[in-house]
Amino acid sequence: MESKLPSDVNPRNVSQLPPGLTDDSRRRIWTPIGKDWAIFEKYGRETNGEYTLLTVSVAPGGGNAEHWHGSYSETFTGEKGDVGIYTQSQGKFFLAAGESATVKPGEVHCFYNPSDKDVEMKVKIQPAREGFEKGLYILYGLARDGKCANGGVPNDLIHLAVIAAMSDMWPAGWRGALLVPLLKIVAWWGRMRGVEEQLVKQYWT
Repeated sequence: MESKLPSDVNPRNVSQLPPGLTDDSRRRIWTPIGKDWAIFEKYGRETNGEYTLLTVSVAPGGGNAEHWHGSYSETFTGEKGDVGIYTQSQGKFFLAAGESATVKPGEVHCFYNPSDKDVEMKVKIQPAREGFEKGLYILYGLARDGKCANGGVPNDLIHLAVIAAMSDMWPAGWRGALLVPLLKIVAWWGRMRGVEEQLVKQYWT
């Protein structure tokens, strides 16, 4: 039986395999900003496009900004420590080990670690989106190369826009309402200029 690819995989990119499928050590990515890391337990190509599964570690004081995804849900499951979660529908709460929460497509959310110890969680993206996988590799890679600000945001607007579009990860709030249309235009420009292709080649393949 032929396996299915994540729905966002372009036919011309089928040969661009996820890094961890050819080198198991590359399933783990890390960023010096906050010293966070993530392990891709399952790429979308390993689940017939049904989901992507990661283990994510968040350092003390770490987390991400409020954002939303339009094409997939995101389920967080606590693994170690108490993981802080914010969702538009539930507000702020914590997940202990074994506890889960699912964020529906379009819902604003973020995660954070207010404690003084590292916390870990499983993150399940459903359905899988290979652009999300590529986006994390690129984002962490840019951070390692010193091309991100302290908050982990790429210094280059084109890089930021390309990552946002490929991963379907958009900023929330009034700033997001102003930024998203601009980011979509800049991402298109980045694709036309070959910036997306260059980033994928450098950090994914």
